[in-house]
Amino acid sequence: MGYHSSRGRSALRALVGGLLLAGSLACAHAGPNDEGDKALAAQNYERAMALYRKAADANDPWGQVNVGKMYENGQGVAPNPKQAAIWYGKAANQGNDWAQNSLGSLYENGTGVPKDVTKALALYKKSAAKGNNWALYNLARFQAEGIGMAASPADALKNYRKAAELGNSWAQYTLGDKYATGAGVPPSYPTAVAWYKKAADQGNAWSQFKLGQLYEKGTGVIQSDATAAKYYKASADQGNHLAQASYGLALETGKGLKRWNKKEAVRYYKLAVANPGAPEWVMQRLTALDGAQPKPATAAN
Repeated sequence: MGYHSSRGRSALRALVGGLLLAGSLACAHAGPNDEGDKALAAQNYERAMALYRKAADANDPWGQVNVGKMYENGQGVAPNPKQAAIWYGKAANQGNDWAQNSLGSLYENGTGVPKDVTKALALYKKSAAKGNNWALYNLARFQAEGIGMAASPADALKNYRKAAELGNSWAQYTLGDKYATGAGVPPSYPTAVAWYKKAADQGNAWSQFKLGQLYEKGTGVIQSDATAAKYYKASADQGNHLAQASYGLALETGKGLKRWNKKEAVRYYKLAVANPGAPEWVMQRLTALDGAQPKPATAAN
C-alpha cells in the first residue's frame, strides 16, 4: 500500500505539523501569548487573536507565530495564508524555529506563497539545526525522496531517528515501517512494534492501524484479536479508511469483540467506502449486509 509513502500525504503532514505545533509551545510564554492560549482553549478565537496580535505588534516572535497560525487556521479571522506567511516570516527572521518550519511547510505546498521547495528546504534545515522535531522530520522526507536535493537515505534515516527520539509521531511511524520491512535497517518486528506503539500512544492513526494488523496476525507480538480490534477502532475513529474497513469486519464477525454488531459494521463500512482507497471487499460486505449501494468514491483525476 502506498498511502504512507506518497508525496501528497507527506506534504500534508508537513502542513499539519506547521498548523498544530507552531503555536503549541507558546503556552510556556507569559503575557498576551499566555492569555491568548487560554482564550484559544476556550474557543474564544477573536479574543485569542487580539491578544496574539498585541504580542506580535510588540515584535514578540511567539506572538507572530500565533498570529500566523490563526490566519492559517482561520480562527478569529478569515483564513488568509498570505498573511500567515507574512507573520511566520517575521518570526522566522528572528530565528524562531517553529516559524521556520511552518513557513517551510507553506513554501513546500505553495500555500500563501509561490511553491518553492528550495526555500522550504532551507527553512527546514534552519529549524532542524535547532532541534525542531517537525523540521527534522520534514528534512528527512526531503532527503529520503530527493526533494530539492539528491536523495540521501542514510541522512534521512538519521534525521527520522532524531525526530522520533524527540517525540515526533510521524517519524516514529516511519521508523516502525522501516523496521517492519527492513528498509535501510535490519528487519525487526519487535523494534517496529516499539516505534508504532510510541506513535500510537500519541494518537497516530496509521500506527494504530499497523498495530491492529500485527496483533491480528500475531506478527512481532502475541496474537490478540481483542487488541487488534482496539487499535483498529482507535484508528477508524480518526478517519483511517483501512482501519474503518478492518473494524467493520470485526464488528460483522464479532472477532475480538464481546459480540458482533452488524448495524455498526454497516456504519464503519460506509465510512470506509466513502474513501477512494477502500478495499474492494468492503463494498461486497456492505452490499451483503445492507443491499445495493451507491457507486463508491473514486480517486480524483
